[in-house]
Amino acid sequence: MKESIKNMKAYQAELPAEAVKAKYGLSHLARLSANESVYGPSPKVYQAIRATADDILGYYPDGQATVLREAVAKHDHVVPESLVFGVGADELIQLLTRTVLTPGSNIIIPDPTFGEYAMHAQIEQADTKKIPVKLETGQVDFDAMLAAVNEKTSMVWLANPNNPTGVFEKRSDILAFLEKLPKTVILVVDEAYYDFVDEPDATVAIDVKNYTNLVVLRTLSKAYGLANLRVGYGIMQEPLYGVMQAVRLPYNLNTYQIVGATAAVEDQNYLNQVVTKTQVERKQFQTFLRDNNLTFYDSQTNFIWIKVGDTKKVGEYLLSQGYQVNDHLNSEWIRIALGTAEDNVGMRKAILTIMK
Repeated sequence: MKESIKNMKAYQAELPAEAVKAKYGLSHLARLSANESVYGPSPKVYQAIRATADDILGYYPDGQATVLREAVAKHDHVVPESLVFGVGADELIQLLTRTVLTPGSNIIIPDPTFGEYAMHAQIEQADTKKIPVKLETGQVDFDAMLAAVNEKTSMVWLANPNNPTGVFEKRSDILAFLEKLPKTVILVVDEAYYDFVDEPDATVAIDVKNYTNLVVLRTLSKAYGLANLRVGYGIMQEPLYGVMQAVRLPYNLNTYQIVGATAAVEDQNYLNQVVTKTQVERKQFQTFLRDNNLTFYDSQTNFIWIKVGDTKKVGEYLLSQGYQVNDHLNSEWIRIALGTAEDNVGMRKAILTIMK
């Protein structure tokens, strides 16, 4: 066994909804801890999956996910031969670290950010340099990130908007940072939540064609509402594209994933409805936080990072009231995903009660 992973702890998934309701005597539980979409996927996803013939089960799926590849390439304005598909963005994170990192190399990440970047670096026996975000705004400190780069740096990870802070970085700032980054260092921009951004130039996907060391990750688990279907993809150039295609499992997406994801990508009207509702709820929630002098970072996602003091105390109280949020990322800050309009009203009332 690798020494680097002997003391790793397994991911702690949320308790099943029925178990939580039974424990607290709840008739309704709003699961707002994993940034899932409370609106679910497009109805066309269900239709596409149900229309899939039963006789496919005895045969392997399309290993190139051709129809999904074509739909994504058209929507994102990229060439089909730049797309690598995975079981959620998680598999792409795993494959990228497996492909690029070597023992003794290092990655650079903002702090806080998505935990899987450092976890997979540890598995590959690489080091992680954590650069604190700017305290007042939660913005990435690009100067400090660049200063941390050395001859052993192989990758820089940037979730944009960031998870768990929800803070968005401008495309121009990312590209300015990339221009200064050595060409031997790969910048991975994880755009899991970019659909929710209401500012212009929300993505650097269109810039991948200009940089061999730029990778963009996407997932259909969030705005598209396909968390259970597990579909993600990466956009990248050669030579990384060819190597990633070689190291991924040949049939990693099954036919139902391919068919369902294609239907979701092609129904942009539904996606826009979900995004609009989320943005309305986000604006109302952040106005509430400002009006009550609560500390938080301006979010461009479907969740908000709020400073509450004792996160376990606040998280336990909210759970007892039927609102399951993420209280284990930080001892003072809590991450609350946006729910339905009704659940958001109830959660705001519960927050006022516990924060008095």
